[in-house]
Amino acid sequence: MRPLSYQQLRLREHQLFLVLSIVVGVLAGLSAVLFTLAIDGTARLLFGIEPSGLRLFAVPAAVSLLTGILLLKVFPDVRGSGVPQTKAAFQLSSGIISPRVPIGKFLTATLCIGSGHSMGREGPSVQIGAGIASGIGQWLRLAPARIRELVPVGAAGALSAAFNTPVAAVVFALEEIISDLNAPLLGSTVVASVASVVVARSILGNEPLFRVPAYHLVHPAELIGYAVLGLVGGLVSIAFCKGLLLLRRAFRHLPPRTQIVQPAIGGLVIGAILLAVPEVRGVGYEHVDQALNGGLLLQTMVVLCLVKLVATIVSYSSGNAGGIFAPSLFIGAMAGGAVGVVINQAALFPAGDPGAYALVGMGTLFAGIIRAPMTSVFMIFEITQDYQIIVPLMVANLLSFAISRRYQPVPVYHALLQQDGVHLPPRALAIEPSAWTARDLMTGDMPFVARGSTARAGLELARASGHPACLVGTPKDLAGTVTVEHLLTAVASGQGDQPIDPLVDGTLVHAHPDHPVDVVLERFSRTAGLLPIVSRDDARQVEGVIVLRDIRRLVANHRAEAGGAPMSNS
Repeated sequence: MRPLSYQQLRLREHQLFLVLSIVVGVLAGLSAVLFTLAIDGTARLLFGIEPSGLRLFAVPAAVSLLTGILLLKVFPDVRGSGVPQTKAAFQLSSGIISPRVPIGKFLTATLCIGSGHSMGREGPSVQIGAGIASGIGQWLRLAPARIRELVPVGAAGALSAAFNTPVAAVVFALEEIISDLNAPLLGSTVVASVASVVVARSILGNEPLFRVPAYHLVHPAELIGYAVLGLVGGLVSIAFCKGLLLLRRAFRHLPPRTQIVQPAIGGLVIGAILLAVPEVRGVGYEHVDQALNGGLLLQTMVVLCLVKLVATIVSYSSGNAGGIFAPSLFIGAMAGGAVGVVINQAALFPAGDPGAYALVGMGTLFAGIIRAPMTSVFMIFEITQDYQIIVPLMVANLLSFAISRRYQPVPVYHALLQQDGVHLPPRALAIEPSAWTARDLMTGDMPFVARGSTARAGLELARASGHPACLVGTPKDLAGTVTVEHLLTAVASGQGDQPIDPLVDGTLVHAHPDHPVDVVLERFSRTAGLLPIVSRDDARQVEGVIVLRDIRRLVANHRAEAGGAPMSNS
């Protein structure tokens, strides 16, 4: 038998990977279906058909006491949406996701959403699907590159089944997880998405998630109304993102001993909100359906928009497990429907039904909050199966996206990871192999002084190392830096024997090992002459430092290179 050629081996490998993508898609689809059914069953069990005021108030807090224990003691990696963690696993960890993650996400998110927290199931479905795909890759002992490639495949499959929009699921995986719409994984994600949605529709039926009339642009001048909706959507998106990050930061600054009860604190607030506005309980798609069909009054939609925004911020920030995908659609539908009513009453041009504005509002808030405008367009198209609403949607999306990016430059998923000390590489970061990076410049000579040490000890260490500052903490837990100037001032003022901790600069200007030289130089210019180089997985873990002599070495090597001499990296 003749041995297979390299091209034949590559073809066979691709064929096997496509088969594996189908398997992943089927399992991800089943997980999403079971997840949806589990949430619905839990909600019925906890609240019944017509929940009393006592149940509405007590259930979220009581269940959150249990989930708080699970999230702290058993499944510490499954708080929140799951989309940021999936992005981090794909971009930083070679797609390795612990088998505990999909199990923990399924259990805790079912309890959180089923107990009334204002969160969605799509984000957790993404992490569950990605975790299943990663687990299969690890079980089969695939190469790290192949395990990594399975993560967006599983994510697309799960989202396709959860939202019944296979095309939008593929675009979301490329746009948000991979951050590249031209990624070579397109074929595999399409195969998994189709397999997943076939499984979901065979079990749950082929009913659309929302029943939407055939909306269209009534008059060209109506684009002005949709532009207004885009402005409103951008402002609401900013309020949501900034409110979420601000309150989450406040919860993270609470004493560590409170972490186990923080989800229950959020549950108490949600219980109080549900007493007044029970419509914001859980996912809430039934009320989105009413808005899309023009069945809600202006005042009702305004109230639901604002209360859902606050409730989602509280549920997520307090550390519960659940996503912001569905809440962004809920808020968008209510904001869009309200704008549509006002346009109909005040505009001098013919205007469409408020339900059309609610539909566009869903996509507009998704583009502004999630920052996935292409996913938004395909999602709305798959919901309506009609191109006629796409032009108004694109106008509103563009304005909302531009406003949100202008006033919240860091996308919310990235910002959430940064609060956790995880820094993803920039989307446009493409460093040539020969280019200099922070890794080439940094040194392992790191002047660390322990927390609680005296200012005098820090000064002696800095002087001995010859560095203009010292690092406070340990290589695994950096608290910040203290400059020699500040240490000299403390010693001169008689505070040399006082702890160094109050002198620490906690703002921590830093770079990552893969940052190119221009970024390193810009950040170095904002320091006193010592730039910590920290891990992308954990901003408190120091891998090296860059000082002035390293910059001088860079300049000397460039001069040598320009003169034809060989570049030295020593």
